Amino acid sequence: MSLKNFGAKTILIAEDDTFNMQLLQALLANISTFKTIPSYDGAEALEILNSSGTEIDMILLDIRMPIMTGEEFLKEIKGNTALSDIPVLVISVDQDNEAELREMGAVDFIQKPFDINDLEKKISAAFGESN
Repeated sequence: MSLKNFGAKTILIAEDDTFNMQLLQALLANISTFKTIPSYDGAEALEILNSSGTEIDMILLDIRMPIMTGEEFLKEIKGNTALSDIPVLVISVDQDNEAELREMGAVDFIQKPFDINDLEKKISAAFGESN
C-alpha cells in the first residue's frame, strides 16, 4: 500500500543527527504526503508532544540521543495515557535491544542506514495497525 493513501498524517521525527533527519524528511516527502516535525533530542520531542500530542500520528524515534534517550522518551510517552496510543517506530544502527524496545511499546524497528522500501513498508504497517 502506498503511503500516499494515508493522507495528511503528521510524523514527529526524533533524531539528533542532522544528516539522518534531512534524509528521513526527504524520503518521506518522496513517498508520502506526510507533514514531518523535527526534534533533535528526546526532551524536545516530549515538549512537542505535550503541546500538540493529538496532532501527531506517528513517531520515528532514534534511540541514541542527547539530553533524553529514546528509551527514556518511550517510557515517558507509554506511561502517559494521552500519548500512549501514538505508534512509535524505533530507528537505530543496531538491533541489540529490539525485543526490549518492543516490550516497552515500540511497534517496529527500522535499521540504519535506511532502506526506503523497508521504511515505507513499516510505516504503512504501523498506520494500518493504528487505524
